[in-house]
Amino acid sequence: MNDIFLTEAVETPTVGALLNAACELFAERGYDGASIRAITRLAGANLGAVTYHFGSKQALYHAVIASKLAPLRTRVDTAAALPGSALDRIAVVAAALFDHYADDPGLPRLILQQIASGRPAPPPARAWIRHLAGLLTGLVREGQDDGTIRPGDPLFLALGVVPPAIFVHLIRRPLEESLGLSVDDPATRASMRDHVIKGARAALASDREAA
Repeated sequence: MNDIFLTEAVETPTVGALLNAACELFAERGYDGASIRAITRLAGANLGAVTYHFGSKQALYHAVIASKLAPLRTRVDTAAALPGSALDRIAVVAAALFDHYADDPGLPRLILQQIASGRPAPPPARAWIRHLAGLLTGLVREGQDDGTIRPGDPLFLALGVVPPAIFVHLIRRPLEESLGLSVDDPATRASMRDHVIKGARAALASDREAA
């Protein structure tokens, strides 16, 4: 496969139904709790459809992760390519991460299930982490060269941008239940997004930019 963010299976109605059903059940029950029988039943497919189209349950799981990460990569890459200084583009990338996780609540649920399982990260997830880290590290280096980003290890500075953009989505339900904060509320979402952008800039800005 040329791009690990894309699935090997040719998109057909059955493949699409299997991906959608598997995504729902993996996010709800985790990898071990989502049986092939339950996935095919929800997809309206025969029991052998997973093996026929994907080869195995694990391959289906990897395809689900890849299908969820592909649009996120496109969104982030588009944000990073916009005009502006490196610091400006990092802030836009942080906003893009925040927006995507807000728009696709199934993705953080999948991430939480993956973390809780203790299973090795699937190849598409590892590829995405490397891609995002490389993209942000490159922008940090660019900003350090032009004086807009403070000195420091580019990778660690880059990694510091990510958690604030996604953390509220990972604890979305506890936030709603404990504090009454809902990302679905437009005002709350706008305020959270603004804090993510300002936080990314404040964490990286050079003394010149912060002045």
